[in-house]
Amino acid sequence: MADDRWWGSFDAVVASAVPTGSRILDLGCGDGGIVERLAELGYDALGVDPGAPTQERLTRQRIEDVEGLGKFDAVTAVMALHHADLGAVFRAVAGLLHPHGQLLVSDFAWDAYDERAAAWIAEHDRSDADNSVVGWRREHQGLHTGSTITAALSASLVLTREVRGPYLARMLARHDLETEERERVDAGLIPALGLQLTGRLA
Repeated sequence: MADDRWWGSFDAVVASAVPTGSRILDLGCGDGGIVERLAELGYDALGVDPGAPTQERLTRQRIEDVEGLGKFDAVTAVMALHHADLGAVFRAVAGLLHPHGQLLVSDFAWDAYDERAAAWIAEHDRSDADNSVVGWRREHQGLHTGSTITAALSASLVLTREVRGPYLARMLARHDLETEERERVDAGLIPALGLQLTGRLA
């Protein structure tokens, strides 16, 4: 099984929303880990990514350039939209979905990062990265914000779900911190940078 750092637990979100046996396309699939996992769960899962490894279920292309794959019941996007051409991607997604098909997104709202998040990261980050608010904004300023991703999705599809949650423990690859982060997010002590969206083709 490929590294599930970024999509871990998102397979359960997909499974709760999409019937087993459905055709699913993962855009920006990376090493194909979630494609492999969804196939294990009984989905006809494929992935597209310009940097994808050579595997049977993966296509080494951008979703905007894909041809001949047919229609899908759902498209997933894990950490793939904050640096994408959103208009082109969402047009491609709409063209690949069956009527009433779904787009399920897991990304991050980097612009929600604040001094509370910086202080929590400072307690747990073992690297020498500059995780100050100034440093964070300098590193991420060229990426789409969470609100930009949400607005672009809503312009192409019907937004049916928007959920904010933890992100920082995943970023640090510290599974042992996930419960603590969720508790602090739920208590309002640190911001929720994780962003999950679902859109449906009308």
